[in-house]
Amino acid sequence: MTEDANPTPLEYPPRLAPLIASLHRVKAQQPAFPFETVLLNRLLHFAQRQLETELAAVLATEGLLISHWMVLAMLYGSEDFRRRPQELSNAIGQSGPNTTKTTTFLMDKAWVQRLPDPNNKRSCWMVLSPKGRKQVENLMPKIWTRYEQSLSTLNTAEKAQMTALLMKLFDAGPATPCEPARESD
Repeated sequence: MTEDANPTPLEYPPRLAPLIASLHRVKAQQPAFPFETVLLNRLLHFAQRQLETELAAVLATEGLLISHWMVLAMLYGSEDFRRRPQELSNAIGQSGPNTTKTTTFLMDKAWVQRLPDPNNKRSCWMVLSPKGRKQVENLMPKIWTRYEQSLSTLNTAEKAQMTALLMKLFDAGPATPCEPARESD
């Protein structure tokens, strides 16, 4: 018998008691309910929300929202510090109008510029300005510190295991917004 066939029962932290009780009630009513799968999905959701809450607290001290940081970080990591508006919208998971509000805020701060695409009159590029690059570079240590703190309960091996498992889930899924748009042939 493999280890996966008979997993060790988990001990749930007391904070999860309401969720566990709720899932058990559903399982009692629906015997086919995939308890562990739903629990894992909820835990992933809660972990993401917790990380976003912690990141939002850091950014709020700078007068920024997570969407602002996501656009700045996306541009900073892009070739030539530029992306098309639709790519930014997909990457930050916002509608076009919300992305426009986000980029307008960043343009008002002179951190991002909208430049016409010389090869396509109907298109433009969003470009991180030198002032924007400086802002990103100033924020990075604060963001990294928050990331490190948020995962500080995990040791190096656990972080590597979690990374490998999440990459496996990611790789099995459909194309995602963080993948760059493919040029049409």
